[in-house]
Amino acid sequence: MSPSIDLNCDMGESWYERQVGNDREIMPYISSCNLACGFHGGDALSMERTIGWALEAGTAIGAHPSYPDRKNFGRIKMNLPLERLSALIHYQIAALKGLVERQGGQLNHLKPHGALYHAANQDKEIALALANVAKDFQIPTLFGPPQGQLKKAALQIGLQFAAEGFADRAYESDLSLRARQKSDAILKGQKALDQAISLAQNQTVTDTQGQSHQLKIDTLCIHGDHPGSAQLAQKLHQSLKIAPVPRGRPI
Repeated sequence: MSPSIDLNCDMGESWYERQVGNDREIMPYISSCNLACGFHGGDALSMERTIGWALEAGTAIGAHPSYPDRKNFGRIKMNLPLERLSALIHYQIAALKGLVERQGGQLNHLKPHGALYHAANQDKEIALALANVAKDFQIPTLFGPPQGQLKKAALQIGLQFAAEGFADRAYESDLSLRARQKSDAILKGQKALDQAISLAQNQTVTDTQGQSHQLKIDTLCIHGDHPGSAQLAQKLHQSLKIAPVPRGRPI
């Protein structure tokens, strides 16, 4: 039997009257969820509801903090002083942690969102700030790209690290994600399914130039705001052995 893979999804991103994705439909098919903390998406009620669905489904809950930028959905880098950025991340995690624990759950991992994800993986200080927030809140695992500053920061301070691959995003030849502004950056339907299965079962991915690369991952991501994400989650659940990343010991 093929080894198990954690299937995670970025969710909880609706706020007030704006509906983003279909969290309730996706939740039964994934093993981990990354919940927005109110800055790029999410509000108190949507966060509470998504937490409830996760606990009902037995899905591991992770925090998905971002830059404070709903206008751009957290996908534009912001040049904030490190002290301010660290405080903003603490604020977001504290809010989500409180809501999760109120319903009897606990935070399993931390995965930064969007531009913060990419900035942290390139900048040692931002990566360490995120890792230290995880340590402060006793969150044992940090999600991030297979190589880069997030992995180094996690291992430096004793966190578990889960290397992440993407089912629904195209890869460039240097294994960076294709910029969303470019054509074919987002994979849909059979292309996303094929890439996910290749990553999960063979630990390989084909770049935009048609070249195959080894990419060893522990967790596979789909985006809850992409069209067809619920159908993709269901097909992956049927095609792969889905299991969450083992929770590390409390820090």
